Amino acid sequence: MIWYRVPLFYGDWNKQAIYVGIIDTWHGPSKDTQAHAMWIDDDCGEGVFNVNRISNSLKIHPIYAVIPSQMSDTIISSMIQWQKQGAGIVLHGLNHEAWKEWKEEQIDEDIEKSKKVLYQKGFDTTKLLKIIVPPHGCNTQAIRSVIQKRKCKMVTGAALVNPDRNVFQLGRIFLSQDTDTSKIRRLLQKAYDNNNFVIFGTHSSNPEEFSEEKTRKVLEMAKEIGFIFDISE
Repeated sequence: MIWYRVPLFYGDWNKQAIYVGIIDTWHGPSKDTQAHAMWIDDDCGEGVFNVNRISNSLKIHPIYAVIPSQMSDTIISSMIQWQKQGAGIVLHGLNHEAWKEWKEEQIDEDIEKSKKVLYQKGFDTTKLLKIIVPPHGCNTQAIRSVIQKRKCKMVTGAALVNPDRNVFQLGRIFLSQDTDTSKIRRLLQKAYDNNNFVIFGTHSSNPEEFSEEKTRKVLEMAKEIGFIFDISE
């Protein structure tokens, strides 16, 4: 039997959102029995201390998509401790260079170098989550192939809710100063009713984009509705 599910989009429908959304329509009903959520913060600049403050107050483990070559010593030592306390670490490109025109060998090498640098800096690379966030939201056949071969999941640039935690190409909802929290609430309620998987995205390292107030409000909202925050993949 073929199932059809209308994806839950958020914001503008860009090319990638439509592409991933079409794939999701054939995924069928959620295979999860409860709605789950995850929070990924990109880039690992000074804003991570705001993320840590929010996560501590809400008791939500965040996931940091790190750029190994761009972290200060203070951020490195802090993140190593946060990883030990339950925060997730995922790869986001060694130097945050776009993978769009790269061949599979180059992408794979970048991932391997990222892991090596993190290990050298003191991170527990055996506990890296099996999720990769391609830099700049790039999504090509070469990128998908490398990530699949590594048995990881891929966070795309698609602004949509995922059917469940089993899909390979994951969409996420970015939170910013322009976020309409009432619109987010309606979206979350629908996602919760369908046992969907919502990933929240933030760029805490960009103060012109990041809103601590709205990020906190949306995460509180998701917990209140009943989403289970679980960093396991």
